[in-house]
Amino acid sequence: MSDPHRVKEISEEPPMSRLFIICGKQITKEQLIKHFETDGLIEECVVITDRKTGQGKGVAYVKFSKTSSAARGLLKNGSIVEGDRRPIKVMISASYNRGKHSDTSADVNENHFLRLFAIVPSNRTEEQLKDEFGCHGTVTQIRLVADKKNDKQCAAYIKFNTFLETALAIENCNPQYKAKFCVPRKHEREQKGQPTKADPISRKRTHSPDRLPAVRSDTKLVVICSSQLNQDRLWRLFDICPGMKYCNIITANEINITAAAVYSSRDEAQRAVDKIHGLEYPIGERIIVQFEDEFKEEIITKDALSHFGPPKPLVSELVPCVRKAFFICIPEPVSLKLLTDAFCRFGDLIKVYFVPGKRHGYAEFASVISANRAIQQLHGIQLGECQLKVLECAEYTGESKRNRMEN
Repeated sequence: MSDPHRVKEISEEPPMSRLFIICGKQITKEQLIKHFETDGLIEECVVITDRKTGQGKGVAYVKFSKTSSAARGLLKNGSIVEGDRRPIKVMISASYNRGKHSDTSADVNENHFLRLFAIVPSNRTEEQLKDEFGCHGTVTQIRLVADKKNDKQCAAYIKFNTFLETALAIENCNPQYKAKFCVPRKHEREQKGQPTKADPISRKRTHSPDRLPAVRSDTKLVVICSSQLNQDRLWRLFDICPGMKYCNIITANEINITAAAVYSSRDEAQRAVDKIHGLEYPIGERIIVQFEDEFKEEIITKDALSHFGPPKPLVSELVPCVRKAFFICIPEPVSLKLLTDAFCRFGDLIKVYFVPGKRHGYAEFASVISANRAIQQLHGIQLGECQLKVLECAEYTGESKRNRMEN
Protein backbone atom coordinates (compact mmCIF):
# COMPACT_ATOMS: atom_id res chain seq x y z
CA MET A 1 0.00 0.00 0.00
CA SER A 2 1.36 3.43 -0.97
CA ASP A 3 2.39 5.94 1.64
CA PRO A 4 0.95 9.35 0.63
CA HIS A 5 3.24 11.19 3.04
CA ARG A 6 6.44 10.45 1.18
CA VAL A 7 7.65 10.02 -2.36
CA LYS A 8 7.30 6.41 -3.41
CA GLU A 9 9.84 4.73 -5.67
CA ILE A 10 8.33 4.28 -9.11
CA SER A 11 9.87 2.60 -12.14
CA GLU A 12 11.84 4.95 -14.37
CA GLU A 13 11.04 2.93 -17.48
CA PRO A 14 10.42 4.13 -20.06
CA PRO A 15 12.67 7.17 -19.55
CA MET A 16 11.11 10.59 -18.96
CA SER A 17 7.64 9.12 -18.51
CA ARG A 18 6.99 10.85 -15.17
CA LEU A 19 5.75 14.38 -14.56
CA PHE A 20 6.42 16.64 -11.61
CA ILE A 21 3.44 18.89 -10.87
CA ILE A 22 3.12 21.98 -8.69
CA CYS A 23 -0.53 22.57 -7.87
CA GLY A 24 -2.92 23.78 -5.20
CA LYS A 25 -2.67 22.14 -1.79
CA GLN A 26 -6.30 21.02 -2.00
CA ILE A 27 -5.83 19.14 -5.30
CA THR A 28 -6.48 15.40 -4.92
CA LYS A 29 -5.12 12.35 -6.64
CA GLU A 30 -8.47 11.76 -8.32
CA GLN A 31 -8.55 15.29 -9.76
CA LEU A 32 -5.08 14.87 -11.25
CA ILE A 33 -5.88 11.47 -12.75
CA LYS A 34 -9.00 12.92 -14.37
CA HIS A 35 -6.97 15.89 -15.67
CA PHE A 36 -4.20 13.77 -17.24
CA GLU A 37 -5.95 10.51 -18.19
CA THR A 38 -6.68 11.77 -21.71
CA ASP A 39 -2.92 11.90 -22.36
CA GLY A 40 -2.37 8.17 -21.90
CA LEU A 41 -2.35 5.28 -19.45
CA ILE A 42 -1.40 6.43 -15.95
CA GLU A 43 0.55 3.86 -13.94
CA GLU A 44 0.77 5.82 -10.69
CA CYS A 45 -0.26 9.17 -9.25
CA VAL A 46 1.27 10.38 -5.97
CA VAL A 47 0.17 13.52 -4.16
CA ILE A 48 2.66 14.54 -1.46
CA THR A 49 1.02 15.35 1.87
CA ASP A 50 2.20 16.54 5.26
CA ARG A 51 2.83 13.68 7.71
CA LYS A 52 1.21 15.43 10.65
CA THR A 53 -1.75 17.24 9.11
CA GLY A 54 -2.41 15.13 6.03
CA GLN A 55 -2.76 18.34 4.02
CA GLY A 56 -1.35 18.40 0.53
CA LYS A 57 1.97 20.18 0.02
CA GLY A 58 1.10 21.38 -3.47
CA VAL A 59 3.40 18.84 -5.14
CA ALA A 60 2.48 15.68 -7.07
CA TYR A 61 3.91 13.09 -9.48
CA VAL A 62 2.12 11.40 -12.38
CA LYS A 63 3.77 8.34 -13.96
CA PHE A 64 2.67 7.22 -17.44
CA SER A 65 3.24 3.92 -19.22
CA LYS A 66 4.70 5.75 -22.23
CA THR A 67 7.09 8.66 -22.68
CA SER A 68 4.83 10.13 -25.37
CA SER A 69 1.98 10.28 -22.84
CA ALA A 70 4.17 12.29 -20.47
CA ALA A 71 5.12 14.55 -23.41
CA ARG A 72 1.42 15.21 -24.04
CA GLY A 73 0.89 15.87 -20.35
CA LEU A 74 3.75 18.35 -20.46
CA LEU A 75 1.66 20.46 -22.85
CA LYS A 76 -0.82 21.03 -20.02
CA ASN A 77 1.65 23.27 -18.24
CA GLY A 78 -0.33 26.36 -17.21
CA SER A 79 -3.72 24.60 -17.46
CA ILE A 80 -6.32 24.62 -14.68
CA VAL A 81 -7.51 21.46 -12.95
CA GLU A 82 -11.30 21.13 -12.74
CA GLY A 83 -12.47 22.36 -9.35
CA ASP A 84 -9.52 24.72 -8.89
CA ARG A 85 -8.82 28.28 -10.05
CA ARG A 86 -5.03 28.39 -10.30
CA PRO A 87 -2.90 27.17 -13.22
CA ILE A 88 -0.60 24.24 -12.51
CA LYS A 89 3.10 23.92 -13.31
CA VAL A 90 4.09 20.74 -15.19
CA MET A 91 7.67 19.54 -15.78
CA ILE A 92 9.44 16.31 -16.65
CA SER A 93 10.50 14.90 -13.30
CA ALA A 94 14.00 13.97 -12.15
CA SER A 95 14.71 10.44 -11.00
CA TYR A 96 13.47 9.43 -7.56
CA ASN A 97 16.54 7.25 -7.08
CA ARG A 98 19.12 9.82 -8.19
CA GLY A 99 21.49 11.27 -5.62
CA LYS A 100 21.22 14.98 -4.90
CA HIS A 101 24.66 15.76 -6.33
CA SER A 102 24.27 13.79 -9.55
CA ASP A 103 23.87 15.52 -12.87
CA THR A 104 20.31 15.99 -14.09
CA SER A 105 20.94 17.61 -17.43
CA ALA A 106 20.79 14.37 -19.40
CA ASP A 107 17.53 13.01 -17.98
CA VAL A 108 15.33 16.02 -17.24
CA ASN A 109 15.63 18.71 -19.89
CA GLU A 110 13.22 17.51 -22.57
CA ASN A 111 14.62 20.08 -25.02
CA HIS A 112 17.85 18.07 -25.16
CA PHE A 113 15.94 15.08 -26.53
CA LEU A 114 14.78 15.99 -30.00
CA ARG A 115 16.97 13.34 -31.70
CA LEU A 116 16.73 9.57 -31.78
CA PHE A 117 19.38 6.97 -32.53
CA ALA A 118 18.50 3.90 -34.59
CA ILE A 119 20.25 1.00 -36.33
CA VAL A 120 18.94 0.76 -39.90
CA PRO A 121 19.87 -1.31 -43.00
CA SER A 122 22.78 0.24 -44.90
CA ASN A 123 20.76 0.35 -48.13
CA ARG A 124 18.29 2.87 -46.67
CA THR A 125 18.68 6.42 -47.92
CA GLU A 126 18.02 9.64 -46.06
CA GLU A 127 14.95 10.30 -48.21
CA GLN A 128 13.51 6.86 -47.46
CA LEU A 129 14.02 7.33 -43.74
CA LYS A 130 12.50 10.81 -43.89
CA ASP A 131 9.38 9.37 -45.51
CA GLU A 132 9.23 6.50 -43.01
CA PHE A 133 9.71 8.59 -39.87
CA GLY A 134 7.79 11.59 -41.21
CA CYS A 135 4.50 9.96 -40.21
CA HIS A 136 5.45 10.55 -36.54
CA GLY A 137 6.27 14.25 -36.90
CA THR A 138 8.37 16.82 -38.72
CA VAL A 139 11.85 15.45 -39.46
CA THR A 140 14.31 18.34 -39.46
CA GLN A 141 17.61 16.49 -39.87
CA ILE A 142 18.94 13.02 -40.72
CA ARG A 143 22.53 11.85 -40.49
CA LEU A 144 23.72 8.37 -41.46
CA VAL A 145 26.98 6.92 -40.13
CA ALA A 146 28.43 3.74 -41.62
CA ASP A 147 29.13 0.78 -39.32
CA LYS A 148 32.78 -0.18 -39.86
CA LYS A 149 32.26 -3.64 -38.37
CA ASN A 150 29.03 -4.51 -40.21
CA ASP A 151 28.51 -3.21 -43.75
CA LYS A 152 24.86 -4.37 -43.73
CA GLN A 153 23.77 -1.77 -41.22
CA CYS A 154 24.43 1.85 -40.28
CA ALA A 155 23.61 4.26 -37.50
CA ALA A 156 20.89 6.85 -38.10
CA TYR A 157 20.50 10.09 -36.14
CA ILE A 158 17.06 11.57 -36.76
CA LYS A 159 15.95 14.92 -35.35
CA PHE A 160 12.37 16.13 -34.86
CA ASN A 161 10.75 19.45 -34.02
CA THR A 162 9.44 18.44 -30.60
CA PHE A 163 10.06 16.07 -27.73
CA LEU A 164 6.60 14.51 -28.31
CA GLU A 165 7.36 13.72 -31.96
CA THR A 166 10.66 12.07 -31.01
CA ALA A 167 8.96 9.94 -28.35
CA LEU A 168 6.23 8.84 -30.79
CA ALA A 169 8.83 7.86 -33.39
CA ILE A 170 10.78 5.74 -30.87
CA GLU A 171 7.64 3.97 -29.67
CA ASN A 172 6.10 3.29 -33.09
CA CYS A 173 8.99 2.73 -35.50
CA ASN A 174 10.24 -0.70 -36.59
CA PRO A 175 11.34 -2.56 -33.38
CA GLN A 176 14.36 -3.95 -35.25
CA TYR A 177 15.76 -0.41 -35.38
CA LYS A 178 16.22 -0.46 -31.58
CA ALA A 179 15.49 3.26 -31.52
CA LYS A 180 16.23 5.28 -28.42
CA PHE A 181 16.75 8.89 -27.39
CA CYS A 182 20.07 10.29 -28.51
CA VAL A 183 21.90 11.91 -25.59
CA PRO A 184 24.16 14.82 -26.65
CA ARG A 185 27.82 13.83 -26.35
CA LYS A 186 28.52 16.59 -23.83
CA HIS A 187 25.94 15.13 -21.46
CA GLU A 188 27.21 11.59 -21.99
CA ARG A 189 30.70 12.70 -20.89
CA GLU A 190 29.28 14.51 -17.89
CA GLN A 191 27.26 11.46 -16.84
CA LYS A 192 30.38 9.29 -16.99
CA GLY A 193 32.43 11.85 -15.08
CA GLN A 194 34.66 12.57 -18.08
CA PRO A 195 35.94 16.10 -18.65
CA THR A 196 34.44 18.06 -21.52
CA LYS A 197 36.63 19.85 -24.04
CA ALA A 198 37.33 23.44 -23.16
CA ASP A 199 35.95 26.10 -25.44
CA PRO A 200 38.97 27.48 -27.33
CA ILE A 201 37.70 31.06 -27.14
CA SER A 202 37.55 30.84 -23.35
CA ARG A 203 41.34 31.21 -23.23
CA LYS A 204 41.08 34.79 -24.49
CA ARG A 205 41.09 37.25 -21.61
CA THR A 206 38.34 39.83 -21.62
CA HIS A 207 37.42 42.39 -18.99
CA SER A 208 33.93 43.31 -20.09
CA PRO A 209 31.32 40.98 -18.52
CA ASP A 210 28.93 41.70 -21.39
CA ARG A 211 31.49 40.35 -23.86
CA LEU A 212 32.42 37.19 -22.03
CA PRO A 213 32.12 34.03 -24.14
CA ALA A 214 29.50 31.47 -23.12
CA VAL A 215 31.55 28.99 -21.13
CA ARG A 216 30.42 26.39 -18.63
CA SER A 217 30.95 27.87 -15.19
CA ASP A 218 29.01 27.94 -11.93
CA THR A 219 26.18 30.45 -11.85
CA LYS A 220 24.39 31.45 -8.65
CA LEU A 221 20.73 32.40 -8.37
CA VAL A 222 19.21 34.32 -5.47
CA VAL A 223 15.82 32.98 -4.38
CA ILE A 224 13.25 34.79 -2.21
CA CYS A 225 10.27 32.63 -1.26
CA SER A 226 7.68 31.82 1.40
CA SER A 227 8.81 30.85 4.89
CA GLN A 228 6.63 27.75 4.50
CA LEU A 229 9.28 26.20 2.27
CA ASN A 230 12.17 24.30 3.85
CA GLN A 231 15.55 23.16 2.59
CA ASP A 232 14.29 19.83 1.24
CA ARG A 233 11.33 21.30 -0.63
CA LEU A 234 13.49 24.02 -2.18
CA TRP A 235 16.03 21.42 -3.26
CA ARG A 236 13.34 19.27 -4.90
CA LEU A 237 11.86 22.28 -6.68
CA PHE A 238 15.13 23.57 -8.18
CA ASP A 239 16.48 20.07 -8.84
CA ILE A 240 13.75 19.65 -11.44
CA CYS A 241 15.73 21.98 -13.68
CA PRO A 242 18.88 20.44 -15.16
CA GLY A 243 22.38 21.21 -13.96
CA MET A 244 21.74 22.18 -10.34
CA LYS A 245 24.78 21.62 -8.12
CA TYR A 246 23.34 22.67 -4.77
CA CYS A 247 20.63 24.76 -3.15
CA ASN A 248 20.74 26.10 0.40
CA ILE A 249 18.92 28.59 2.63
CA ILE A 250 20.95 31.71 3.52
CA THR A 251 18.57 33.61 5.80
CA ALA A 252 15.05 33.02 7.09
CA ASN A 253 12.46 34.96 9.06
CA GLU A 254 8.75 34.69 9.78
CA ILE A 255 7.80 36.20 6.41
CA ASN A 256 10.21 34.84 3.80
CA ILE A 257 13.35 32.88 3.07
CA THR A 258 16.41 33.93 1.06
CA ALA A 259 18.25 31.04 -0.56
CA ALA A 260 20.94 30.39 -3.17
CA ALA A 261 20.74 27.88 -6.02
CA VAL A 262 23.92 27.16 -7.98
CA TYR A 263 23.90 25.70 -11.51
CA SER A 264 26.70 24.39 -13.69
CA SER A 265 26.22 27.04 -16.37
CA ARG A 266 24.39 30.28 -17.01
CA ASP A 267 22.19 28.63 -19.65
CA GLU A 268 20.99 26.04 -17.15
CA ALA A 269 20.45 28.75 -14.53
CA GLN A 270 18.43 30.72 -17.09
CA ARG A 271 16.21 27.69 -17.60
CA ALA A 272 15.53 27.62 -13.84
CA VAL A 273 14.68 31.34 -13.87
CA ASP A 274 12.30 30.82 -16.81
CA LYS A 275 10.53 27.91 -15.14
CA ILE A 276 10.40 28.99 -11.49
CA HIS A 277 10.49 32.82 -11.30
CA GLY A 278 6.99 34.10 -10.54
CA LEU A 279 5.71 30.63 -9.68
CA GLU A 280 3.11 30.62 -6.88
CA TYR A 281 4.35 28.00 -4.44
CA PRO A 282 2.58 27.64 -2.10
CA ILE A 283 -0.40 28.94 -4.08
CA GLY A 284 -0.77 32.67 -3.47
CA GLU A 285 2.91 33.29 -2.66
CA ARG A 286 5.23 34.01 -5.57
CA ILE A 287 8.83 32.83 -5.76
CA ILE A 288 11.36 35.45 -6.90
CA VAL A 289 14.43 34.08 -8.72
CA GLN A 290 17.22 36.33 -10.01
CA PHE A 291 20.82 35.97 -11.10
CA GLU A 292 23.11 36.97 -8.25
CA ASP A 293 24.81 39.70 -10.31
CA GLU A 294 21.45 41.22 -11.28
CA PHE A 295 20.28 41.04 -7.67
CA LYS A 296 23.42 42.87 -6.54
CA GLU A 297 22.97 45.46 -9.27
CA GLU A 298 19.46 46.23 -8.04
CA ILE A 299 20.85 46.85 -4.55
CA ILE A 300 23.65 49.00 -6.00
CA THR A 301 21.15 50.98 -8.05
CA LYS A 302 19.00 51.61 -5.00
CA ASP A 303 21.88 52.51 -2.68
CA ALA A 304 24.36 54.31 -4.94
CA LEU A 305 22.34 55.82 -7.79
CA SER A 306 18.93 56.73 -6.38
CA HIS A 307 20.04 60.22 -5.24
CA PHE A 308 20.90 61.12 -8.86
CA GLY A 309 17.21 60.95 -9.72
CA PRO A 310 15.28 58.45 -11.85
CA PRO A 311 16.70 56.98 -15.08
CA LYS A 312 15.94 59.02 -18.20
CA PRO A 313 15.25 57.59 -21.66
CA LEU A 314 18.15 57.20 -24.06
CA VAL A 315 18.48 59.45 -27.10
CA SER A 316 18.40 57.88 -30.58
CA GLU A 317 21.81 56.86 -31.93
CA LEU A 318 20.99 58.91 -35.03
CA VAL A 319 21.49 62.06 -32.93
CA PRO A 320 25.11 63.30 -33.22
CA CYS A 321 27.40 62.94 -30.21
CA VAL A 322 28.67 66.31 -28.96
CA ARG A 323 30.69 65.06 -25.97
CA LYS A 324 32.09 61.76 -24.74
CA ALA A 325 32.87 60.74 -21.19
CA PHE A 326 35.76 58.31 -20.73
CA PHE A 327 35.34 55.81 -17.89
CA ILE A 328 37.43 53.04 -16.35
CA CYS A 329 36.30 50.35 -13.88
CA ILE A 330 38.69 49.41 -11.05
CA PRO A 331 39.56 46.61 -10.45
CA GLU A 332 37.02 44.81 -12.66
CA PRO A 333 34.08 46.12 -14.71
CA VAL A 334 30.38 45.99 -13.92
CA SER A 335 27.80 45.27 -16.59
CA LEU A 336 26.83 47.64 -19.38
CA LYS A 337 23.28 47.55 -18.04
CA LEU A 338 24.39 49.04 -14.70
CA LEU A 339 26.68 51.60 -16.35
CA THR A 340 23.90 52.69 -18.70
CA ASP A 341 21.58 53.00 -15.70
CA ALA A 342 24.13 55.29 -14.04
CA PHE A 343 24.93 57.55 -17.01
CA CYS A 344 21.34 57.89 -18.27
CA ARG A 345 20.24 59.61 -15.05
CA PHE A 346 21.80 62.85 -16.29
CA GLY A 347 19.80 62.89 -19.53
CA ASP A 348 20.70 63.06 -23.24
CA LEU A 349 22.66 59.77 -23.14
CA ILE A 350 23.09 58.14 -26.54
CA LYS A 351 24.95 54.94 -25.59
CA VAL A 352 27.57 53.38 -23.30
CA TYR A 353 30.12 50.86 -24.53
CA PHE A 354 33.35 49.11 -23.54
CA VAL A 355 36.46 48.99 -25.68
CA PRO A 356 36.52 45.28 -26.68
CA GLY A 357 38.56 43.22 -24.25
CA LYS A 358 39.19 46.15 -21.91
CA ARG A 359 37.77 47.48 -18.66
CA HIS A 360 37.40 51.02 -19.94
CA GLY A 361 34.99 52.57 -22.40
CA TYR A 362 32.95 55.63 -23.36
CA ALA A 363 29.57 57.20 -22.70
CA GLU A 364 28.28 59.34 -25.57
CA PHE A 365 26.02 62.33 -24.88
CA ALA A 366 23.96 64.58 -27.10
CA SER A 367 24.46 67.53 -24.75
CA VAL A 368 27.58 69.09 -23.19
CA ILE A 369 25.72 69.97 -19.99
CA SER A 370 24.55 66.40 -19.38
CA ALA A 371 28.01 65.00 -20.12
CA ASN A 372 29.68 67.43 -17.71
CA ARG A 373 27.19 66.64 -14.93
CA ALA A 374 27.80 62.91 -15.38
CA ILE A 375 31.59 63.39 -15.30
CA GLN A 376 31.47 65.52 -12.16
CA GLN A 377 29.03 63.37 -10.18
CA LEU A 378 29.97 59.84 -11.23
CA HIS A 379 33.75 60.22 -10.93
CA GLY A 380 34.97 58.16 -7.97
CA ILE A 381 31.59 56.57 -7.25
CA GLN A 382 31.58 53.02 -5.82
CA LEU A 383 29.35 50.54 -7.67
CA GLY A 384 29.52 47.44 -5.52
CA GLU A 385 33.13 46.23 -5.61
CA CYS A 386 33.95 48.46 -8.58
CA GLN A 387 35.20 52.04 -8.35
CA LEU A 388 34.25 54.11 -11.37
CA LYS A 389 36.56 56.82 -12.66
CA VAL A 390 34.97 59.19 -15.18
CA LEU A 391 36.94 61.82 -17.14
CA GLU A 392 36.31 64.18 -19.97
CA CYS A 393 37.28 62.53 -23.25
CA ALA A 394 39.78 64.57 -25.25
CA GLU A 395 38.94 64.12 -28.93
CA TYR A 396 41.78 64.72 -31.37
CA THR A 397 41.51 65.07 -35.11
CA GLY A 398 44.20 63.76 -37.41
CA GLU A 399 45.56 67.31 -37.89
CA SER A 400 45.82 67.95 -34.16
CA LYS A 401 47.66 64.67 -33.67
CA ARG A 402 50.22 65.65 -36.32
CA ASN A 403 50.71 69.02 -34.62
CA ARG A 404 51.35 67.34 -31.30
CA MET A 405 53.92 65.00 -32.85
CA GLU A 406 55.68 67.91 -34.58
CA ASN A 407 55.85 69.88 -31.35
